[in-house]
Amino acid sequence: MPVNQLRLDNVYAVTLEPRKPVPLIRGWTRLEGRPSSPDFERSLRTEVRDPLWFLTRQWQFGEFQGEDAASPIDVALGVRSALLAQLRIAGTDAPYDPEVPVETRVEREPLPFDLTLHMQGSRYLARALQKRPTLLSKVVAKWDIAGASIAGEPTPESQRLKATGAAFMVDLEALLKSIREGTFGAAVSAMTADAGDQLLLNSAGSDLLSWFDRTYGAPRTEPSAWRDDRLSYQFAAETQAGSDTVSLIADEYRGGTLDWYSFDAAAAQAPGPVTKTETLSYLPTGIEFAGMPSVRFWEMENGRTEFGHIDANTNDLAKLLLAEFVLLFSNDWCVVPLALPIGSFASVDGLLVTDVFGEQTWVRAANRGGGADWHNWSMFLLSGDTADAPGLFLAPALTTTVEAPPIEQVQFIRDEMANMVWAIEHRVASQLGEGVMLESGESSAASSAPAPQTRYVLGTSVPDYWRPFIPVHVPESLRSIRLQRARMEGNFREPKAEVLRKEGDYFIEEEEIPRAGRIVQRVYQRARWHDGKTFLWIGRRSQTGRGEGSSGLVFDHIVEKGDRDIG
Repeated sequence: MPVNQLRLDNVYAVTLEPRKPVPLIRGWTRLEGRPSSPDFERSLRTEVRDPLWFLTRQWQFGEFQGEDAASPIDVALGVRSALLAQLRIAGTDAPYDPEVPVETRVEREPLPFDLTLHMQGSRYLARALQKRPTLLSKVVAKWDIAGASIAGEPTPESQRLKATGAAFMVDLEALLKSIREGTFGAAVSAMTADAGDQLLLNSAGSDLLSWFDRTYGAPRTEPSAWRDDRLSYQFAAETQAGSDTVSLIADEYRGGTLDWYSFDAAAAQAPGPVTKTETLSYLPTGIEFAGMPSVRFWEMENGRTEFGHIDANTNDLAKLLLAEFVLLFSNDWCVVPLALPIGSFASVDGLLVTDVFGEQTWVRAANRGGGADWHNWSMFLLSGDTADAPGLFLAPALTTTVEAPPIEQVQFIRDEMANMVWAIEHRVASQLGEGVMLESGESSAASSAPAPQTRYVLGTSVPDYWRPFIPVHVPESLRSIRLQRARMEGNFREPKAEVLRKEGDYFIEEEEIPRAGRIVQRVYQRARWHDGKTFLWIGRRSQTGRGEGSSGLVFDHIVEKGDRDIG
């Protein structure tokens, strides 16, 4: 390196100037294979060149040490099962029908005959009578749509549709009622004396009724399972009658998804039905699930799950147990199939496992016997089912449903400032069968008089579609309260939402409206059953709301000039 000399008072100072290193190779290189063949099959095999080395490593890790374990080759399964026999809805027992899903029977409501439904029925009848248009005119004159009570809120679109189809639309509700009651034949005889026309009209009426029941389902015969005070459905199911009858109670089914966890077993009933007893024999197979580590060491995995990136803390016990099971013991579990009919309650007495050494082991339920409740936890165990042989309920529930936009929505919110709960009708059904948003019916007339400096307001108002629920004392209790429907001062208007329509006093239990509120919707649903049949019905959904709200309701309020008028 060059040396710079600097003389300072006869003192020489030596400084060194470092230079930047110059690379010897000006460029970049990489190592890559140069295959002699375009076929990579042999390369992906990862063939072992020294199998003796692997054997010595297995010996060092103790993989050659024997264990007192064997593989199962046969499993004998003892099962007791019974099918559902009846449903109990609102204290009324009705036979269980395996051809109809339980959700449909529990949720379905009387179908509102709106203009869309009248139009569909009229078009079907017009196609059936297209060869004799004069007969259709007689049916329209007999069951005129003009005098029909059309369900839903009128809109300009519905008025135009009614005026457009007045020439061929019939009152479908009255027409179907006449066909069901058997008075349609007498009306046909009065319309025409021709035997051929009478036969055509009677056949068209039967086809119309069959189409309606096939499309929208049979009308409800049992009472409604909806509980207004709980904002949820309540019903029960029972197995076949006998000494070991099991009651399955769904106290708070809020719509949407019905499965085994929606039910509780009645504690007073015997645990397991004995209607049908079977001993089944199966060949157990290894368990498989998505992302499972490969049981073979030298096998390429799909990489769905990155086990090295499991983020678990010391208190994440469930995650740690799951990771241990997946990484260490997943290939030690076997699957035994058990085919059960839909809507059955089954109890497994035990498993008789035969291994490759010929030994047989009798396996009972892990939570069998006494002890604390947390000792008896097991998968798919119903609350109240604390028997020695816990049961498995295969609920007759739908897998998926197709839901339309809600035709009705009522939001229950807590107003802590006003110390009450408000039921807000956000959306109601229109005469076209669609949901429409409600608007405030208030109107303020413009005044030419100057605004006063200070104005006293006795009480503010709220929109007409806000329904108050005030807290009232529960009889025969000390401090318990519940919510009762009330009304504001002024002209009373009946609720437009079916959720709020109830004769007499309307009470809601106070704990059913949490701080976040609650939203209740009415929606059309369509689903396909296991035999291919389709069902269409109207059900309700009760779900948690979006938080608290405020109506701005105040009394004895002084409004200064320039302040925002909340009245």
